[in-house]
Amino acid sequence: MKAQYLELSNYNRLFPYMKYENALALRVALETGLRIDDVLSLTKDNIVDGYVVTVAEKTDKKGKWKISAHLYDELKNRPGVGYIFPKRKGMSGHRTRQAVYVDMKRALARADIEKNASPHSARKTFAVELLKKTGDIKVVQKELQHSDSATTALYAYADHEAAGNCYGCFMAALPQIARAIARAVIDEMSR
Repeated sequence: MKAQYLELSNYNRLFPYMKYENALALRVALETGLRIDDVLSLTKDNIVDGYVVTVAEKTDKKGKWKISAHLYDELKNRPGVGYIFPKRKGMSGHRTRQAVYVDMKRALARADIEKNASPHSARKTFAVELLKKTGDIKVVQKELQHSDSATTALYAYADHEAAGNCYGCFMAALPQIARAIARAVIDEMSR
């Protein structure tokens, strides 16, 4: 079963039941929309002047995401010199997404949140919140680094799907998808 959208307010209920490092990783994902693997592989060199600067592992696309001053300070002041989210003491490498997943599942149960949420849910929450803020699916697409606006629509309208209104999700996204397709066709014709 795929990861469900989780309302932003539920993360505040969830975090007290999670290990600090795992909750911090989810906070980074919520502020940037980064995939959890990309969050976990961050080093202090990726935290520059209030931004997270990295190359997405899945797509090999470089990006720069603004983060809050508080989160910036927390990340820059993490102990150690390697990964911001290292494996347990004595082990090399960064924390795994499975470690965050297991902790999140345990916290969901303890917080009595009945959702099939996972660390990837934070990416959906980011997309929904950004669409609400900007009203522009192209902005969301750019931030998520999606090549296809239809993929972005699945994330940006995940709150409609969670409400059991997937048809409404599609219908709400249809005008924006049509505009994106028309722009792509016009761009291609003008080459």
